[in-house]
Amino acid sequence: MRLSIFFVPMLFLQYLIMASLAMTTLNNLTADQSALLAFKARVVDYRSVLTNNWSISYPICTWIGISCGSRHQRVTALNLSDIGLGGTIPPHLGNLTFLVSLDVAHNNFRGHLPNELGQLRRLRFIRFGFNKLSGSIPTWIGVLSKLQTLRLYNNSFTGPIPNSLFNLSKLEVFNAMYNVIDGNIPSRIGNFSSPFILNLGYNNLQGLLTIFGRLRLL
Repeated sequence: MRLSIFFVPMLFLQYLIMASLAMTTLNNLTADQSALLAFKARVVDYRSVLTNNWSISYPICTWIGISCGSRHQRVTALNLSDIGLGGTIPPHLGNLTFLVSLDVAHNNFRGHLPNELGQLRRLRFIRFGFNKLSGSIPTWIGVLSKLQTLRLYNNSFTGPIPNSLFNLSKLEVFNAMYNVIDGNIPSRIGNFSSPFILNLGYNNLQGLLTIFGRLRLL
């Protein structure tokens, strides 16, 4: 009888713990789902790719362009390249806090990059090439300490290369060719860890680049 007296509360405690974990997982998935649905509602979907696929009737980890982590089932990669999207990039993507890879290249996005993307501290890969994005390269890029690849090629970015870029000690690829970036080429750009791939061609940059290590110019 004593065993049953203690056994029942322990079972109830385990139930509460499991229920709490399940609720946390559900809340996290709901947060990711809300961010993606807000993204869908605010972009122009010329080919109806998202319209016909991103639906609450299906788990978000099965949506087109979405990859989730096996452990927490959070959205870790967003690959929407070349599917005919347009408009401005909504700030709601900043709520995908487990995102490691963000690829919206070869679309028709325009305007500035939202500051909220600076909240994605797990990002390692960014690819925005072949859009119509404009404005300065945002300084919040410098807070993405895990970033390894930054591809901004074939847009209309203006202004100088931000000093915050040199906070990215893990950066291995920086491609910003075919923009309207101006100013002097920062001498510190040759100090990135090797090997480092750099492409700044077809901009309005001036000055000389001192190369250290195994930096490659493409």
